[in-house]
Amino acid sequence: MPTGIFLIKWDEVIGGTVYMRYPEELDVPEPIVQQITISHNFTESYIISKEKQWNSVSHYNEDREIIIVLVLSQYDDGKDYLELLDEFNKDLDRDVNENKLRSRLEAMFKNSLSAFRTTDAVITKLSYEVAELKTKEYDIQERFSAVNSLDNLPVKSKILFQLAIQDGISFEELKKSIKTSTKWLTSVLKTLIKNRIIGYNTEKNVYYIKI
Repeated sequence: MPTGIFLIKWDEVIGGTVYMRYPEELDVPEPIVQQITISHNFTESYIISKEKQWNSVSHYNEDREIIIVLVLSQYDDGKDYLELLDEFNKDLDRDVNENKLRSRLEAMFKNSLSAFRTTDAVITKLSYEVAELKTKEYDIQERFSAVNSLDNLPVKSKILFQLAIQDGISFEELKKSIKTSTKWLTSVLKTLIKNRIIGYNTEKNVYYIKI
């Protein structure tokens, strides 16, 4: 989650200097200010600066000679905030006074928090969906396994059930899971291949269902 935002201006005597920040108590190490200033090298650019104790994404506005820096937490990805920096950069291109600029700085920081919450919510939702799909997949596999263990089920059906829940199965694996003779299993597999219901991958030595 973003922790603050600040602007860097160039001073002929001391180099890069923090011109404005939000919140006001935001701590910005002097070496970081100089490092970001040097990295941009007075060129219109985006830079993600990530070190052990620092993470930020910044943009240099060539016309105003100002660097916008959004300070991030350790696990934030700077790429997620490039669009926000671009929006603020457009504000800088307009003729805005210092008070208005300060208000925009605060607004942008709050927008960055909203963007973080949105991203976090999307990731959380996707995580739940993936977990749910994995649960459903496991349930389906368990059901197929239960059906496959029935003694009165034909060998042909058992083979197809096995191939339906796995990408490819070797002859040895089929032999272990299906109780039948090697001769009969081989015969059924040949028939299924002949009827183009299943195929055989000679490189991986596995059978698969043809789709």
